[in-house]
Amino acid sequence: MATIMLDELGFAYPGVLEPTLLPLSLEIKDGEAFALLGASGAGKTTLLNLLSGLLVPTTGRILFDGVDVSTQSGSQRNLAQVFQFPVLYESLCVADNLAFPLRARKATNGFSASDIQARVAKIAGELSIENLLKLKPKTLSLFEKQLVAIGRALMRPNVSVVLLDEPLTAVEPRTKWQLRQSLKRLQEELGVTMIYVTHDQTEALTFADRVAVMADGRILQTASPQQVYEHPAHEFVGFFIGSPGMNFVAIKSAGSEQMYAANGVDQSAQRIGFRPEWARLENVSAACTSPAVRWQGKVLHCQILGTQAGAPVGITTLASEAGELKVRGAINAIVGDEIEVVVDRFISFIDEEYCATHHAQSSTDYLANTADE
Repeated sequence: MATIMLDELGFAYPGVLEPTLLPLSLEIKDGEAFALLGASGAGKTTLLNLLSGLLVPTTGRILFDGVDVSTQSGSQRNLAQVFQFPVLYESLCVADNLAFPLRARKATNGFSASDIQARVAKIAGELSIENLLKLKPKTLSLFEKQLVAIGRALMRPNVSVVLLDEPLTAVEPRTKWQLRQSLKRLQEELGVTMIYVTHDQTEALTFADRVAVMADGRILQTASPQQVYEHPAHEFVGFFIGSPGMNFVAIKSAGSEQMYAANGVDQSAQRIGFRPEWARLENVSAACTSPAVRWQGKVLHCQILGTQAGAPVGITTLASEAGELKVRGAINAIVGDEIEVVVDRFISFIDEEYCATHHAQSSTDYLANTADE
């Protein structure tokens, strides 16, 4: 295992005017489950290829346990990689596919036949594929093949890091969760450093200890799954994470200055964002003494996701003076109804970057504060 340090790492393909990866610095801890998350073109694959040794940095350094490996090959870095589509030796049975990385290094690493056999049994047991060991890859399902590919990547006890390049892309949706759970359990039990590259937020947030959200060749935020969801450092993070993503409202285009000032919003802030579950629906009130962040709207669509205490819950989409908004929670209106969106919590942004988190004042708080004045 290894601690990985990226020091002002950047990359530009020859002949391309704009760099694919802007200089970035990042530390991935020894034994950490780490995810690189972003849409197509974010720079994830380029960063992965730099880590694997397929590309050499244009600027900056890559350090494994303090050693600069920027110009070393993948074999010199002692890493393993799992690809989108499982790559196995079709002529070898599963047991021999698993054993191959150790047999290839037997002379230099001192692995005996019994050592290799014991390691195969251990990894197969961890992945629950003991019953597949004598089979050839052509008889396996895609899910089983990917399990074998992951197992082979983990065979070397001293591997520095395992790189996972969208390993669930080709797996059937109904088995994705099973493979993800197996992978997470294995990472925790073996304590190996894993870097998981994906465009799928569910995969990243359920697998990783920390997530780096990428866009346009840079890392916008690195934090725990809970933090990137609840405290996005950039508007793109708020929009990209979540289903649906954050609602965003331009401050100057909707609501009064008094409403935002009463809730502590910086005068320089341009937009606020709030998760659908941070808002609720109320009947339109003719007289409202509260400075709560609220807008009137008309219901466009109701998506029922389930029930709670016998009542429907889901996502309500509204057209409002602040634009189209989505609210998650009790569905207490129908299409065409006039209703109010009341926001209990929101984040303000300046130049698309996080400014502050706000908890909207209630009517009781507001009246009490006014009386004190």
